[in-house]
Amino acid sequence: MEQKIIAIIGAGEGALPIIKAAKEMGVTVVAYGRNDSLAKDQVDFFVEENKFDIQFMADNCRELHVNGIIPSSELSTEVAARVAHKAGLLGNEVENGFGGKNKFFMRTKVASLTSARQPKFQLYSEGMDILYPVVVKSVDACGKRGVSIAYNEVDLEKAVQQAKENSSDGSALVEEYLKGGQEYSIECLSYGKGMHQVVQYTEKESAGPPHFVEIAHHQPANLSDEMKARIDRAAWDILEALGLNCGMAHLEIKIIDNEIYFIEVGARGGGDHISDILTPLSTGFDYYKAAIECHLGIYQPKEIKNKAYTGIYFHSKQNERLKPLFEEAKTAEWCIKNTVIKEEFDEATGNVGASNSGYIIYCSDHRITI
Repeated sequence: MEQKIIAIIGAGEGALPIIKAAKEMGVTVVAYGRNDSLAKDQVDFFVEENKFDIQFMADNCRELHVNGIIPSSELSTEVAARVAHKAGLLGNEVENGFGGKNKFFMRTKVASLTSARQPKFQLYSEGMDILYPVVVKSVDACGKRGVSIAYNEVDLEKAVQQAKENSSDGSALVEEYLKGGQEYSIECLSYGKGMHQVVQYTEKESAGPPHFVEIAHHQPANLSDEMKARIDRAAWDILEALGLNCGMAHLEIKIIDNEIYFIEVGARGGGDHISDILTPLSTGFDYYKAAIECHLGIYQPKEIKNKAYTGIYFHSKQNERLKPLFEEAKTAEWCIKNTVIKEEFDEATGNVGASNSGYIIYCSDHRITI
């Protein structure tokens, strides 16, 4: 087989597992990013590109005979899709709008689906009718940045301001508050139009209102075979509706009273080490290698089975009740990574903040809880 070349849009921390997988595959790596990018010196060819000029990168990919283009983070998902489109390579659809970033656009695109329900939603405008409580979101931020609940007009003013500050276009999305239920993320792969595969089901622990910070993740999720089949159907429908047909997708849902509700999707792997550590540990499946194969057009679907229980707990104030578990993790065989840096539990208002004072990752033959 001739030498394959993969181009990564962005060369920060999110590029590291892609680079590692590509090197193990013998794939040449080109990366576009800032001159101070973390992964700059780990790739075969680095091209400084601060503003992500789509036409320049598309032309450069042709010159370098690149075979596939892959994003490294939420910020580069749409750029990667547009560069791939211009360069004539595989990528997610962009001709009718990119469906993997703007939450309002996502909701409008999946509104007609019957396999998953949605909360009522609308873009914020002054004087609009609102039935409280509502969840206010940035339209395109990730990691729960710009997300909060509003119970009244005073809350709403603060929530809208916070959402707008975290939105690239200064808009805010107002949604019906879906109370109760259980949150999940579905780790997916797409390898062509109409060709999707669920890799793993992740059970998420949320701190709930006001900011819905995610404080733990567990794999595999405790779901019946019947519910998994329904989720698979919903995931397929959502990815198709949004034109996400190449590479990883991190789909977030909520199940309330046996009904599946679509929350959002990212056209990339899940953060919080869901994609790079938890999924490979729980399945034995090389998720990043498979994603590269999708973008190169050579992926062949494989049977994926659960091999272990794994998860992550964040050392945030919202998990202070788990102090005995964090103590046990210091010497436990099940703890495979411990980055806790201090005894105090810091309050987290977003998913990034939840990891500021560290986390523990477990891998065992059963779920680790207190």
